Amino acid sequence: MSASLKIFSNYEYKKSFFPAIEPDILTNNNSLQVYTIQHYLKDIIIPVQAYRTSFYFLIFVVKGFVQQQIDDEIFTVNEGSCIHVKQGNWTLTHAVSEDAEGYVMLYEDDVLTQYLLMHGNQDYYKHAPFLSLDGYDKQAIAATFILLDEELKHLQNRSEIYLPIFNSVLARLNHYALPTCWSVRDMEIVYRFKQLVQSHHINTRSVLYYARQMAISENYLNKCVKKATGKSAKQWITEFSIRHSMLLLHDMTQDIAEIAYHLNFQSPSYFTRLFKKTTGQTPKEYRLKMRSSVR
Repeated sequence: MSASLKIFSNYEYKKSFFPAIEPDILTNNNSLQVYTIQHYLKDIIIPVQAYRTSFYFLIFVVKGFVQQQIDDEIFTVNEGSCIHVKQGNWTLTHAVSEDAEGYVMLYEDDVLTQYLLMHGNQDYYKHAPFLSLDGYDKQAIAATFILLDEELKHLQNRSEIYLPIFNSVLARLNHYALPTCWSVRDMEIVYRFKQLVQSHHINTRSVLYYARQMAISENYLNKCVKKATGKSAKQWITEFSIRHSMLLLHDMTQDIAEIAYHLNFQSPSYFTRLFKKTTGQTPKEYRLKMRSSVR
């Protein structure tokens, strides 16, 4: 793994993680795609290095389980639950059970934009990454994925049919959105802030920089981030960079000092102090603990 985490396009994702994929599916560039876990994801080669995607994807499990990491949290997605990986998240698959069945749905920015224009964006921004569905909804979504899978195989690209089907999936998941008293504006700001930090935290950790990118005041940005995360914007940026370094530390060929300089910390010693303050252990201790856990 290089010092930078790779950002996969739709094509690169399928080529890297679906080893048995057919050529016509590999080159499919439709903005919305659905694949079955049992035919594709189950063949994934473990272990997988952390990566990011330029698109969004949902994993919905109807049998068995998939263990997926988003940023620094690992989720076990089992029967009747799903995980929603948004554009820019760091993610990787840890395990797929032998009996795993379900669906992987990939969608691009233009599909999301159409959904938000038609249905509004308040509930979408409140989605938790992991959702456990009740009996009726898990059956309904399973049936919807079957219908969507079949429709996307049609010889004609009938977006006027499959996009409303896709919209119904997100609309159903909206009922599991996190409750909040925030305004839509506040949620949009926090969501946009996180996207910007994902893209630019190596080059700058200045809160003022991110506030200016969104044409808001530094105080207002801090207020929104504090309400959403319980942390200041500066603290959130720093911890995000440390989480990035934790993923890079999995690659034993990368020297700790090299990782520190790549992530633009002022020195390896400063990086070590900040890492310990954030995680309670030094980068070296983290690596030793990580290495012993995989033996």
